[in-house]
Amino acid sequence: MPYIGCTQKLLSEIKPAQILEPADKRGLQGWHGNIFRFFRRKSVLLVNDETRFAVFMPGLVKKDFINFDKVFIEHFEIALLGVEATSAQIAKAKLLLGPFSYGKTHIRSVLGTMNDMKFNMEYMLINRLGHLPKTRGEIQWITGLLNETPYSGKDIDNCVFAERDMLRLIDGAEKS
Repeated sequence: MPYIGCTQKLLSEIKPAQILEPADKRGLQGWHGNIFRFFRRKSVLLVNDETRFAVFMPGLVKKDFINFDKVFIEHFEIALLGVEATSAQIAKAKLLLGPFSYGKTHIRSVLGTMNDMKFNMEYMLINRLGHLPKTRGEIQWITGLLNETPYSGKDIDNCVFAERDMLRLIDGAEKS
């Protein structure tokens, strides 16, 4: 069961039935999420703990938070299409993501990466796009730029290349 370590703000929006203790999960099972405001709209950024692969979900409303698992999987597919994942890789990744469990954040390094990504997104949204992404293509563009960037952290060896490492992770993943 995938675990999303959420900030307090994101937990208050999702309102999960149960908040679990922090779980250090690897592969597609471990994520961290935060909520940001861009252009006065709520947007969520989820980052995979192992690969630092970003999934950006702009302009969410109340019904999106009620169906958060489904919205995440839809945006994960958009992000994978943006990095030219094959249809087999996308199908395998969606199969591996089941119902999510939610809890508090537990890896500070991932939170630091998310803050760097937020800074980059603000610049791209304000100075390049000029508005919140509205189309799949615009979401893929901004997510793709985030996933092309190499990241490092205390919990990972050397650095990771989110795009490449996520596709390798999917190819090597087994259903747990």
